[in-house]
Amino acid sequence: MSNDTTPSDIYTLQLQYAGGFAEDFAIRPHWNRTFKVSKDTTLESLSRIIVDILNWDPFHLYEFQIRDKKYVHFGEDDYFFLETSDDCVSCDIPLFVLKLAKGDSFRYIYDFGDWHIFIVIVTATEVLKGSMKLPDLVSYEGKNLLQYPGAFSKADEQRLQAMSPNVGVNHQSDPKDKWRIRFVQICDEETLEAWRKCKDKQLWDRAVTMLENRNLSLQQISTKIERPISAVQDWIRAFNRYGIDGIRPRPKKRTPDRRTHASEVKKKRVIEILHDRPSSFGINRSNWNLASLASAYENRHGESISRSNVSRLIRTAGYGLKKAKKVLTSPDPDYREKVELVLRALQNLQSGELFFFIDEMGPLRVRKYGGRMYSKRTETPSVPQVQSNKGSVTLSGALSATTNQVTWIYGKSKDTLAMIDLIELLFNQYNDSTAIYITWDAASWHDSLNLNEWLDEFNSTTQRFGIGPTIFLAPLPTSSQFLDVIESIFSGMKRAVIHHSDYKSDIEMKEAISCHFRERNAYFKENPKRVGKKIWQQEFFSDFGSLPSGNYREW
Repeated sequence: MSNDTTPSDIYTLQLQYAGGFAEDFAIRPHWNRTFKVSKDTTLESLSRIIVDILNWDPFHLYEFQIRDKKYVHFGEDDYFFLETSDDCVSCDIPLFVLKLAKGDSFRYIYDFGDWHIFIVIVTATEVLKGSMKLPDLVSYEGKNLLQYPGAFSKADEQRLQAMSPNVGVNHQSDPKDKWRIRFVQICDEETLEAWRKCKDKQLWDRAVTMLENRNLSLQQISTKIERPISAVQDWIRAFNRYGIDGIRPRPKKRTPDRRTHASEVKKKRVIEILHDRPSSFGINRSNWNLASLASAYENRHGESISRSNVSRLIRTAGYGLKKAKKVLTSPDPDYREKVELVLRALQNLQSGELFFFIDEMGPLRVRKYGGRMYSKRTETPSVPQVQSNKGSVTLSGALSATTNQVTWIYGKSKDTLAMIDLIELLFNQYNDSTAIYITWDAASWHDSLNLNEWLDEFNSTTQRFGIGPTIFLAPLPTSSQFLDVIESIFSGMKRAVIHHSDYKSDIEMKEAISCHFRERNAYFKENPKRVGKKIWQQEFFSDFGSLPSGNYREW
């Protein structure tokens, strides 16, 4: 990468596609998307911008590989500890911190299931002059990429490919939970626990801030460690960007205490004004800012004070600006009703009733895949870019919420017929049950007219003969794939038998997948356990108005 670190306000980036699991790794010719973003854009925002330009489903995991560092997004799940040997941090880091320059390039990998690889090139940098609407799509070449080839009709796929790319303007706003620790590596957790038990107050403060991030609010953490909220925020920001090295205390030169009686008096006066209304001082505002506080102070006490001094006094008193947190971001107008239906069915299962999470996976091409492996430090494993076609695998799966058993079936595509085959398989497999509840995401083939008509006729036949369970559907809201537990099961299967594989045929790959699920089923028969954790807690979902999007499960 370039050594030019000249400060820039705007980056012009070009996105190129290099393939994924379903195709060979090679830069696709005559396809690119060029767009501009500001220097304050985080990697999380950059991912949202790219997915918006691609018009893809945004609810997948991703990572950026920049220089020798990995910046990874592991989803919006509850706080978790990550066991990995990779040197990685979160994507909560702005572009200007990375010191990118013209000519630099890095990788963007989206969806750890299908493993789409993109190359991002910095084609230009510039200083902001005047006003500019960012992000901004500058140019594009080539048709739109299909995220799920074969999932729609040929006419619909042609229509999606012909659509003009577009990008919104709300990608750089604060995330719904800005001060959330994205993840903690296991090795860092051990260090933080040691800090928490030691007698060093500086280390204890930082350990409590990290480990209690999901249990306490910023204000509660600030009160517990007796430090201002700004310090808590600084540590969270540093940990997300640099890992545990970002919060290690650095030796500082001791300076004399400059606080005087006069500064304490000023702080007390500023806080008194802060608790009053601006209108009491003849200021036409509904809330305070630094300029109005300084003006009110001067009017009341006849003494001028700078805005920076007002800001410092407010921070030292433990006050700061807070922004209302946005919740329940799903665009589905029936979000509440659908979530309540799923929870009611899941948490009120009677004897003889079963609940299944259903999803599809694939097509997975039978080829040699890359992955992690032990090798000599002097050797670098490689995967051929061009490989012969040995077939592909597409499967549909159902995960029992109560028994943790997986039922799976292979097919040629992800469509209504595949769903009918899976439902019939569940019906025959659990014929002695009284009712089967099925939940799945908002894919088009899950709500097709043919499927609904078939299910009505199927249930009518079952009730007429009085043999077998009745099938009930409890679809998930749009953009809420985080509630579909089986996605994490598919992810674990891919890590176990797909990554770093080199099967000779689709039959061999299917046998490996089936063997993995059989072993998993056998384990949970001997060690019974329900799937998920917080999805079973009724009180966790009792207040929809304060439920942050993404905090629904803890696998």
